[in-house]
Amino acid sequence: MKVLSIFLYIITFPFFHAKDIAEYSYQLNDDYLSLKFTIEKAEINNFNFNSDCNIKQMTALCLTKYINGKSYIKINGKTVELKLNNSYTEKDHLVINLSAKVTSNPIKELIVYNSCFYEFNSKFKNRIILNIAKFQKSYLLTKKKNKILLN
Repeated sequence: MKVLSIFLYIITFPFFHAKDIAEYSYQLNDDYLSLKFTIEKAEINNFNFNSDCNIKQMTALCLTKYINGKSYIKINGKTVELKLNNSYTEKDHLVINLSAKVTSNPIKELIVYNSCFYEFNSKFKNRIILNIAKFQKSYLLTKKKNKILLN
């Protein structure tokens, strides 16, 4: 019975996602920075996006525009312009993949700023996962602490 419980936990844990939190996983491979953004689909429905973008019909495109407007990543002082690659849903979560070509070797400084979704929910959190050269760590950003500076 204990083995069955552990097995079920291992299988279901990757699809568990806490409420009021979005995840931003940044990874650098060769000269490409990728961002995997994950959020519960129900969370998006709770937000009141007042914009010219139809969030119901063009969810990934609208959220990409929103993320790029409310957050950034700078490598060695240069802002990286992330572009939408694709999106899909998995276990009631929306996953959006963005990427950009970067040529900043060696990476000496990294700044991540994120103020996404705080205007809809002041207790919202943004989990930042970094896998960029020597910067490999996870951070939890809040409305009060919305910036990471690493060097």
